[in-house]
Amino acid sequence: MARWVAIALVVVACSRSDSGDSKQWQTSPPPDKIDVPDALTIAVEVDGAARPPITAATLRTIKPDFVDTERRAWLVPTLVADAAPPGTTVEAIAPSGVSLKVTHPTGDGLEPVLFLTRRGEVIVSTIDPKDPFPQYHGRGGRLHRAGDSQPHLAPVAKLAITHPRP
Repeated sequence: MARWVAIALVVVACSRSDSGDSKQWQTSPPPDKIDVPDALTIAVEVDGAARPPITAATLRTIKPDFVDTERRAWLVPTLVADAAPPGTTVEAIAPSGVSLKVTHPTGDGLEPVLFLTRRGEVIVSTIDPKDPFPQYHGRGGRLHRAGDSQPHLAPVAKLAITHPRP
C-alpha cells in the first residue's frame, strides 16, 4: 500500500506545471506601423570633417534601398554619398564609444546599411544585397541554429567615413 501511495505522489508532483510568474508572454508586440524615431540624429564625419547629420527627416525623405513588411534598410552610400567609393571605411559609433568598422564592400560582398528594425530601432549592420532579409527561423537544429551572424551596432550616435590614403 505504501508503494502505491509513493507512486501516486510522484505522479502528482511530476504532473504539476508552473503557472503565472515563470511563464510570461512577450511584453509588447511590435507596432503595426513602423516609423523612424522622431528624435533620431546621427552625426556624420567624412575624413575628419563634419557633414550634415542623418535625421528622422532624412530617412523619411530618402527611399530605402531594401524594404519588406517589417524592415527598411538604407545603404550607407545612399545616405552619405562620400561613402560610395570602393575601399571606403564606414565606422559606426555608439554613444558608449563602442564602434563597428566595415569596409565598403566587404570581402564577402556585404554592404554597410542603416537598418530600421521591426521594433523601430535604427541600427548599423551589414547585408548581402542579393538576400537583404534572410530567413533564420526553422533552419538548423533547436539549439544549433546559426542565426544572424552579421555584426550590429545600436544605438548609433555617429558615422565616421574614411577613404583609403593613396
